[in-house]
Amino acid sequence: MKLKIRNINKIKTADIKLDGLTVIAGANSSGKSTVGKLLFSMVKSQANAEFLNHQSKEEKLRKRVEELYKRANGCFSRYDDAKLAEILPLPISRFIAPLVELTDKEEIKRRLGKISSWIESKDISPRIKSLFSQDIDNISIALGDSKAADIASEVRVFTESEFMNKICSYKTKESKAKLEYDNPNSFLSLEFADDLINQVYFEGDDYLSDATYVESPLYLHILDTLLYAATYQEYQTRPMMTFRGMVPIHIKDLANKLHALQMVPSGKESQSEYGLSELMGGRFAFDKDSKVLKFFSERMGMELSPINIASGIKTFGMVQILLETQVIGNDKILIWDEPENHLHPQWQVTFAELLVKLAKRGIPVIISTHSPYFVQGIRYFSAKHDLETFTNYYLAEEEEDSRLSVIHDVKDDLNQIFSKLAAPLNAIMNVDEARRNRN
Repeated sequence: MKLKIRNINKIKTADIKLDGLTVIAGANSSGKSTVGKLLFSMVKSQANAEFLNHQSKEEKLRKRVEELYKRANGCFSRYDDAKLAEILPLPISRFIAPLVELTDKEEIKRRLGKISSWIESKDISPRIKSLFSQDIDNISIALGDSKAADIASEVRVFTESEFMNKICSYKTKESKAKLEYDNPNSFLSLEFADDLINQVYFEGDDYLSDATYVESPLYLHILDTLLYAATYQEYQTRPMMTFRGMVPIHIKDLANKLHALQMVPSGKESQSEYGLSELMGGRFAFDKDSKVLKFFSERMGMELSPINIASGIKTFGMVQILLETQVIGNDKILIWDEPENHLHPQWQVTFAELLVKLAKRGIPVIISTHSPYFVQGIRYFSAKHDLETFTNYYLAEEEEDSRLSVIHDVKDDLNQIFSKLAAPLNAIMNVDEARRNRN
């Protein structure tokens, strides 16, 4: 697989192979995380669209219309505004039924335009008007009744959450992203204009069924909080949720996957071949009585709350849970942002080998890092486990003139990565010089 990026958020240009284990190195704010969030959004959007495509046109339209009705009923009174009953009649089926039958695009545009004009005439804030505009656009997309329309609708949801409506690069009007699958005739291509999805192109039947994006192992001890949190879209569609914390979709998605461990029957552990229980001295599981996530320590012979477990153990525990819930696999990509965080250098090396083993088993893995220990660990164990051909290395570097980043292929010259990551340490190595300058 390949991911091509042009003017997306921090990244000016990137052409990235995803055919095994992919490493993107670079300094902070160099666009590494942008790659992961974009890839997550594209994979989830296409996978969700495949599901939506099996729904009827009326089912998809009803979901969008209900969002519009809910917002309108929250902002206006049907008793005080007779026009509301005319524009959005009750029951909802009186609004949906005529639209489902329409095939004339101009007539659809005219009917939805009447709603837009009415909303525009109301004395409400620009933000609320923009939310109504999104509702109407979503209805228009649903009426398209095509897979491309479903993908476009999902892309909008994910990019709003992951990029907070700022997906186009600074001072850039148009942006592009293309995900090419192993079959050269299968791809997903997106074009954005003014931070909104403009065009969707796709070909073939190949696609990844899921993506999992991991930022921090600390999610394990705030799992209940994350499950209770709301996403950006839930805030917009359910006003009563505003008292909850807000998280991007990828965090809520991960929390739900971690929580799914309680559904795994005992004795179905699928991670023993990686030696995770031995490494951690136990395993994570949900307590049968309290339904709370616990760490069952074999070394100590007791149950412990995740908050009392070292962050390094939680890092390996995340992999244990993802394997046992089967949310990563040969058609489900794992995206890990800076996995070296919370890990001692020795455990960075150990975790690097674990990721190599996952990729060796056919699980596509992409990581971002700024740790030379981690890069060297990947390099060493890729050689040891015969994965060098399918391990790719990239370096994200910011251009001085544009302040955007270009992601270079450095597989044949890893010294570029090590020189970049080691530069800050080299600059402070000469302590004697610092003393002389002080004096």
